[in-house]
Amino acid sequence: MTALAPQATPVEIAGTPVAPRDDLLSAGLLGVALLYATLRYNLFKGVPWQDWPAYTVNKAFAVGSLLIVAAATIRLSKRNSGSARLLAWGGALALAHSLLSFALLSPTYYPRLFEGVKLTALGGLSLTLGVLLIAGVELGARRASAWSAGLRHATLALIAFGTGVHAALPSLSTWFNRATWPGGMPPLTLISFLVGTLALLAWWFRPAPLPSEDLAEC
Repeated sequence: MTALAPQATPVEIAGTPVAPRDDLLSAGLLGVALLYATLRYNLFKGVPWQDWPAYTVNKAFAVGSLLIVAAATIRLSKRNSGSARLLAWGGALALAHSLLSFALLSPTYYPRLFEGVKLTALGGLSLTLGVLLIAGVELGARRASAWSAGLRHATLALIAFGTGVHAALPSLSTWFNRATWPGGMPPLTLISFLVGTLALLAWWFRPAPLPSEDLAEC
């Protein structure tokens, strides 16, 4: 996934090297996602603590990955380079989420995806979209170095928004009844959709490229 961002050597921004700073940012975003998921599911919803290492952590991987990809998209929208480190984190967490999700995929852990023992239409659509997004990440990691900066940025924004849609599809019915929110905490699927939408809007309303940037693409 790192190839979706321009390759650059570490530079100084506000006196801090980009790579270490981005490692801290990525770890911080993952930590926030993990804390939120733990509070919402294990503490307030009552998910057994024995499910924390896989079920809860998997949710944190998903949201952490999206937060990091959205941060990279917003950074590129502001013409700041050095997003490769963020995308390495985001891609690794997305892959970990995918592997854990397939291991956990069952009506026990994801009842909204199933009707009986079969997937619902929305559940199947969500899974298919998730697979396509991972394929897009892999394609970007292998081929995006040959793409234009504009195409890389657009692809990244669409991956972020698609991830939000992937999370939202089976969970829309849970968004509008606040009485069912454990501890009053909004669903992670709602947060994911909003984050993905924010990343898409940041790309859509990005500043026009400078003349020097247009020449660089020629």
